Order: sequence, then C-alpha cells, then structure tokens
Amino acid sequence: MTQSSCPASILVVEDNDDIREAIGELLENEGYTVALAQNGEHALGLLAQLPRPALLLVDLIMPRMDGWQLLNVLSRDDRLATIPVVVMSAAAQPATGQLRTLKKPIDLEILLQIVREHCCGHRNPGPASGRGASAPPSSN
Repeated sequence: MTQSSCPASILVVEDNDDIREAIGELLENEGYTVALAQNGEHALGLLAQLPRPALLLVDLIMPRMDGWQLLNVLSRDDRLATIPVVVMSAAAQPATGQLRTLKKPIDLEILLQIVREHCCGHRNPGPASGRGASAPPSSN
C-alpha cells in the first residue's frame, strides 16, 4: 500500500479485458481491494456477494447489461443506490447528469486522484484537468 492510499474496496465494471485488468492492477498496487466485472450483469452478481464497495468505476457501453442499465438497477436498490459511481466513457460528453465522468483514454493520475477523493476524503484544492477532466462530484 502506498502512503497516499487508504483501505477501501472498488468495483471496476469494464468490458475491455486489458483496460479492466490494468485499472485493477493499478488500484491494487495503490492498496485498494478491487473486484472486476466485465459487464453490468456480472457487477450485480458481485455486489450481491461482496461487502459494499466504497466506489464503482463503470464503463457505459458494454454487452449484456451496459452501464446505463446497471445504474438504473442500482438506483432502485436502497443498499446500492448510495454507492458513489464514476462513469468511464469515450463519449465527448456523456449525458450522465450529476455523475462524475472520467474521459477515455483514462489519465491514470486523474483516476487515482478521483479514487482518493471518493475513498479517502483527500480533496485537491483545484479542479482536475486534462484528458480525464470531469464535472465536480454532486453534493449530497
């Protein structure tokens, strides 16, 4: 575990094997517990078995059950609806409302910054910039 990480679990939902594995390895190297799912259906199965994760990283375009469908199912489950979600998308500006969006190709430093913010409460004083820039997280 690196000095800047904290113990937290993250579920990565991504259909591209290389991207999913790379993100998982990166996060594990930072000290996070990581579960990997190749689509929304697989993610729901994991969420039924595993302790509630601190964060979901969700691709939008996937086979079987895409990210939109997964988000719809999560919103109807009291246990899962409050899990923070960061959407990963290659779309220029996906219509995600108040969801935080991480633009693909993913800037790994920005990914780690976002994970730390959600999982550890580490806030950077300035906004994220670059390829992975996103809207600020919604305030609850």
